[in-house]
Amino acid sequence: MRPVIVIPIFSAIVFVLFGNYFLVSGTNKKIEGYKENPPFRIEDATASNGLSLLLDKNPSTVWRKIRNSPLDFDFFLEMKLSHVWDGEVFQPRTFQSLDVEACPGETIPPFTLRFLLRESINVDKELRMPKDKIAFVYPFQEKGKKQISIPLDKLPKFQMERDYPNQIFILTPEFKIESQNGCLAEVILKEKR
Repeated sequence: MRPVIVIPIFSAIVFVLFGNYFLVSGTNKKIEGYKENPPFRIEDATASNGLSLLLDKNPSTVWRKIRNSPLDFDFFLEMKLSHVWDGEVFQPRTFQSLDVEACPGETIPPFTLRFLLRESINVDKELRMPKDKIAFVYPFQEKGKKQISIPLDKLPKFQMERDYPNQIFILTPEFKIESQNGCLAEVILKEKR
């Protein structure tokens, strides 16, 4: 065979192999990131920026409220599904606490937490927004706290489910900071192991 034919074919094969390698390795990194922090909705009604920093497990990155919200909440974080698929059925998760951490060198501002169970529907199929159920309301008024752990014993006992999305929810804390400004570093939803 002549080099005029072999070199382009060899180059094409190398290009395809490298392309597939980068595609697979990039996809694997995104899958691992998805396991840690699924792409649920977060909304900051104060337009303060940096809300995703509350979920990055890095206490040096912070969300700081810079203006009041026109809504009855400042922000919400859709955090985890109430169930996990085991290959056959949806097994319920058991949650322990919602941990809230203040910014470095500051304390947690007073807030009201509404803990929502958000219907986990496919909004593309349903053509509507999911319905919310309020699991409980938690007012926090203590001063001087740098970290708190809110027990989740008021959540319902989730049961095994076979049909998605029946009785499967996205656990969604919704915060209203009661001061003009406030700063939070982390919000972590802990499961019992």
